[in-house]
Amino acid sequence: MIWAGNPVFLLPMGILKHYFNQSDLEEIKRAVGEAESKTSAEIVPYFAESSHHYKEWAWLGAFLMGGITGISFYTAQKFYGLVWNGESLYAVLSVWIGAIFGLSITALFPKLRINLVSRAAKQYFVDLRAKEAFLDEEVFRTKDRTGILIYISLYEHFVRILPDKEIARVVPKSEWNEAVKLIIEGMKSNQKKEGIVSSILFCGDLLKKYNIQREKDDKNEISNEIRDGGKLM
Repeated sequence: MIWAGNPVFLLPMGILKHYFNQSDLEEIKRAVGEAESKTSAEIVPYFAESSHHYKEWAWLGAFLMGGITGISFYTAQKFYGLVWNGESLYAVLSVWIGAIFGLSITALFPKLRINLVSRAAKQYFVDLRAKEAFLDEEVFRTKDRTGILIYISLYEHFVRILPDKEIARVVPKSEWNEAVKLIIEGMKSNQKKEGIVSSILFCGDLLKKYNIQREKDDKNEISNEIRDGGKLM
């Protein structure tokens, strides 16, 4: 596929097909085109199921479950006298069994594992992956540095909007809060597509408000499709 004379290689839709049908994807694409018709900016929506695999937190699951089973055995032994001999051995075994069980279920079930992750850790990985996406998608590769990435991380429930330097110079950070809010509200109400479309259109109006004007010789420098962040968990 060729856009503005440059070849663009689109990745297979690894996860998008699980959350959007073809009609949804086309509507998002049209929203990008409509928003960009008001401005010289290039809007790049990016949808990630998660921003990190969080496999490290499976060990926290092991620690917690081992502790729970160990305390449970101690309590049961104290009040009910489950075993008469080898109490220490059974106590150690209960901890190990619980730890192995905790490690297994948190490793196998990502949605359970992510509940063990702190908000600060999620924010760190979302911020990191959003910056990587900005570079990977070459959002900076526009004539006037007017690209903007809308990064959506589903499992973490975070949205990041990363404008290139020319837009960041003109538009205050606080102005993007409404664009973020529209997507999050859409996710919460199970209207992902509607939230993304509304956010994209809002960005177009906001950029027009701050005079990021469309030039007469303006070209579509970056493709309008929503990007597929793939599956990490």
